[in-house]
Amino acid sequence: MNIDASSSPPLTPQGLMQMHMAMGASRVLSAALQHALFSHIAAGHEHVATIAAAAGTDPRATRMLLDALVALGLLGKTASGREGGQYRLTPASRAYLVRDSADYVGALMEIDDLWDAWSRLPEVVRTGRPSVTVERQAQAEAFFPTLIRSLHVLNREPARRLAAALGAGTRHHDLRILDVGAGSAVWSIALAEADAGAHVTAQDYPGVLKETTGFVARHGLAARFDYLPGNLNEVDFGTGRFDLAVLGNIVHSEGEASSRRLFRRLHAALAAGGRLAILDFFPNEDRTGPVPAVMFALNMLVNTEHGDTYTLSEYRAWLGEAGFAAVETVDIGEAGVMPAPAVVATKA
Repeated sequence: MNIDASSSPPLTPQGLMQMHMAMGASRVLSAALQHALFSHIAAGHEHVATIAAAAGTDPRATRMLLDALVALGLLGKTASGREGGQYRLTPASRAYLVRDSADYVGALMEIDDLWDAWSRLPEVVRTGRPSVTVERQAQAEAFFPTLIRSLHVLNREPARRLAAALGAGTRHHDLRILDVGAGSAVWSIALAEADAGAHVTAQDYPGVLKETTGFVARHGLAARFDYLPGNLNEVDFGTGRFDLAVLGNIVHSEGEASSRRLFRRLHAALAAGGRLAILDFFPNEDRTGPVPAVMFALNMLVNTEHGDTYTLSEYRAWLGEAGFAAVETVDIGEAGVMPAPAVVATKA
């Protein structure tokens, strides 16, 4: 998702055709993951015939797909003619694309939900109506458990950098943390690991929290988490309960009106001096880049009813309106699929 406009194909007929065919690499990766080709190779199947037999796929088609994976740098190959050759995993594909790896990021790429939604972009632009509404409970409880398995790996290191930047366990101790739309709780897990006295309340839909508890348990933090099931627009956060609230990848799917209401409610839920940390995509003030932030706005167009990406000046205005006394940005480096920084707002 870190697309640099300067590296885009040139605006020539050939460059435009290259841009149009960019979908090919996406489909190659998805097809390979759907047929678990990386996992079959990891299990010792290294030739076309044995890989195809293990996957239940056509040998000729499998050979073509495997060669495309080699060309894309996702596999290695010891060449031996058209039908021969031995395929091998690269260190990165073994770590990230084999299903039983602890760092597997392919869960989202195995399904065609995003592909199907984006394929309807022309119709969405005509009508202004999304293909799906993943922010609604039924769709959220079906889609997000898959999404968060990939995002947990992507955001694990950025979450640790955020915890350090916020002084969890160094300048601030025994934090009472609210993780809104927690998903895998990747952001609050890192905070709890940094601050041994922290306690986290993780909020999300009940069907998503079933997954959250598993991630929390794997990190050995079950005793320091409690859970607040429900819609983030409706649950009661209480008053003055928390020292820190986290919105990790939430604002872009909620849209402006919902987010502005949420900021006011979180201001009330924070104790004096409490902070709100926001992780998201931030386009520049002209909305001409960076490319990931502008493209992700379209991802929200096709997948949500009101979602979008917002500039830092919009965040500052809305957070000030909600009562926050100070709004700053904190550089935490590359934040998974998002460009840095994080936004941190402080209650007077």
